[in-house]
Amino acid sequence: MKRRYLFVCPDRTSASGGIAVIYDMVALLVRSGHDAAIVHNAPTAGYPDYHENLPAFFTRRIRREEWRWLGRRGQLNRIGQTLMGLGRKGRLKPVELRRTDVIVAPEFLMAEALAAFGDQPLAVFVQNPFAFMRAYDRALARGLDPERQVVFWFGMSDIVERYLALMGARNTAFFPVSMKPQDFPYQSGKSDLITYMPRKRPWEARVIDRALRRPGALGRYRLEALDGIARAEVAAKLAESRIFISLMKDESLGFPAAEAMAAGCIVVGFDGQGGAEFFDDSTGVPVAEGDLAGLVHAVEDVIAEYARDPARLDALRRNASEVVNTRYSIDAFETGVQEVWRAFEASLAAAEGAEPADTD
Repeated sequence: MKRRYLFVCPDRTSASGGIAVIYDMVALLVRSGHDAAIVHNAPTAGYPDYHENLPAFFTRRIRREEWRWLGRRGQLNRIGQTLMGLGRKGRLKPVELRRTDVIVAPEFLMAEALAAFGDQPLAVFVQNPFAFMRAYDRALARGLDPERQVVFWFGMSDIVERYLALMGARNTAFFPVSMKPQDFPYQSGKSDLITYMPRKRPWEARVIDRALRRPGALGRYRLEALDGIARAEVAAKLAESRIFISLMKDESLGFPAAEAMAAGCIVVGFDGQGGAEFFDDSTGVPVAEGDLAGLVHAVEDVIAEYARDPARLDALRRNASEVVNTRYSIDAFETGVQEVWRAFEASLAAAEGAEPADTD
């Protein structure tokens, strides 16, 4: 029987690069002839505004496993959330598991998935190494054994590769994800606008915003937070922004800085650790992790240099856009996924003592 690949997916409705990547993987696999589907946690779930109508189901297995470890306050909150959702009509049907189904779980739900799907082959897709380490510790604390139970590990960045190696993970494969840089086309002409996204570092963002608004710091520049707006609005703002302040934190890559680079912004700030893969002195102005004073001074220095002579910074942002568009293109993502999927299926077949599954 042909294998079916079920991708466990969180139920967030706001913009999430990680969820978009999961949806993109399933879409590519379906187009390539594989039997693949999204599995959410509630019948009403789904990622908004996704451009393809993908096969999708829901399961309560993860929620039941989470419930065991929530504690009294967490359980009361969960009950409240459930009551608020009563009456909403769901479009998803419950998944009926088959013996040949393979579960692909995101790293932050690894412990819950190991317990919830102990009777199915389980692979883990690691997009964030820090969430992976927390989930790994949680699994060990619950008496689970990721090294024995996980049949394959997918990763998508240099830092993920390092952390998987640290834990001795076997059967691993890596591919570049895409933040769809074509949605953020390079703009050479810019306004005197500085933008930032405060979501990952809210209190630091407030401090930086206040420091930059002190008399004389910004000159004629405007400063604007990009928060809670649609992707198309973000793209429009980045197209206008000359400078983008990166407030990434504990990232595997960090889409905001990459999107800003694609759009031709001068990116100043934190690389979130994983973002060092593309964010260095040749593509932006990186600042030491957590150095708020250094970040503010770096923004002021960029404003002053651009006013004096923009040549170096214009060359910097042009190079940054080219790096992001080359390394994280849709083509690179799709080629990478197809290559690692062949390796994954070969690994499954070897474990079963059979030929790789037919995808015709």
